[in-house]
Amino acid sequence: MAGPVSRREAALEKWLLVFLLFSGAGWVWEVALTALTQGRWVNRGMLRGPWLPVYGVGGAALCALLVRLRRRWAAPLVGALAGGLLEYGTALALELLFRQRWWDYTGWAGSIQGRGCLASLAGFALAGWMLMRLAPRVLERVERMPPGLRTALCRGVCLAFALDWSFSLLRPNMGAGITCPLGP
Repeated sequence: MAGPVSRREAALEKWLLVFLLFSGAGWVWEVALTALTQGRWVNRGMLRGPWLPVYGVGGAALCALLVRLRRRWAAPLVGALAGGLLEYGTALALELLFRQRWWDYTGWAGSIQGRGCLASLAGFALAGWMLMRLAPRVLERVERMPPGLRTALCRGVCLAFALDWSFSLLRPNMGAGITCPLGP
């Protein structure tokens, strides 16, 4: 049986759980949005499980940035810039790694090489505004979890995530409604 966790371990667990929480929330958002707009269920993202890491990274990063932000009016701007850069960079990395696109905004207003657009920036701005209010509560709830439960939950979900990530690097979730191959 493991002893009590250190402050550093507790902080790591907190941020891993925040990452996983936003990864799962992003997956729910994408699946629901696709179901509403296309009338069918599609498991979005390159992983097989119920998570989209780009949302986890974005959510955790925005939480970390926004709880320190003193000028509340800047939250939408920070959200739009950070989210837009993350979305563009992730799209580019996935394209280089797998020669596939998991999203394509070509033809959308303000499209930036199909990797980002004005609508997604507006969504990130809204997320920044919402997280400005939610981030302190989310972080507090995770911190207030009983340490044993937090550790067990973190280890279990991280193990499942790592296994999914490892498998998906070899066989990513691709196909109709999920990806589109890049040109020659």
